[in-house]
Amino acid sequence: MDLLQRFSFQGLPIRGQWVRLTETLSGIAQYQNYPPDVQALLGEMFAAVTMVADNLKFSGAVSLQSQGDGALIRSLAECRDQQYLRGIAHLAEDLTASPRSNSLADWLGNGQLALSLLPDKTTGMNPYQGLVAIDSRGLAASLEGYFANSEQLQTRLHFASARGATTGLLLQRLPDAPNAAETTITQSEDDWQTLTTLAASVTAAELVSLPPEQILNRLFHEYPCELYSPRAMSFRCTCSPEKSEETLMVLGREDLLALADELPEIHVDCEFCGKRYAYNKKAVDALLAKRAAALH
Repeated sequence: MDLLQRFSFQGLPIRGQWVRLTETLSGIAQYQNYPPDVQALLGEMFAAVTMVADNLKFSGAVSLQSQGDGALIRSLAECRDQQYLRGIAHLAEDLTASPRSNSLADWLGNGQLALSLLPDKTTGMNPYQGLVAIDSRGLAASLEGYFANSEQLQTRLHFASARGATTGLLLQRLPDAPNAAETTITQSEDDWQTLTTLAASVTAAELVSLPPEQILNRLFHEYPCELYSPRAMSFRCTCSPEKSEETLMVLGREDLLALADELPEIHVDCEFCGKRYAYNKKAVDALLAKRAAALH
């Protein structure tokens, strides 16, 4: 089962999150055959949006998306309602010159990375998108820079991927209490430096294989740490017959009728989950009649 868990340090303005994803990645692998490096990158992106979404109190989706002119043309990882994940990557047709590293910068070439918040209409909130400067050291360093510059939050991220699983570990320095004494602030900053140094000692093998209790004990055994109840995550697509019909209607009535006369069935395939929606001539006529009736 894919899980996310928060943790905190007693008496310190420092929080953390641990996430491990396996079933989501295997679910996506059923429909898309990505190179191992791209699969690992998507895993990191999923871990990132899962942790971001967990810290937000709103109904909707958090997405991390890239676009570039390299071997990885575009990618998307989305967490909806703080528990449902879906994503995809589009690769260049010719991968003979694929980069020899799993660096996001190498795969994207000249590209952009954006973090988006997409609230449901019921929230009354406006969508938000922030550009994430791409750091050559990878996605973790890129997001650390984003949180420091855009959110004014010191953040440390660590990702590891192996055997179809991705694990993420996050530490974040929260603002000090408004009435905190100078000595308390200084001590908290010293503790932050110590904790992030300890976190940086985790190996990829440990991060991807050990349960959170062992990781926290291994890294922070000198600091009282509370691990909270896990949140289950899962792969879920948002495709539907209604969205499939909207895709068909983009063609326009005349072109849709012509295509229905030409083909035994018109297929609309979901690129996220592989589900196929099929429409024969009778189904197309019924769809057009339904849309015509809705206009009157």
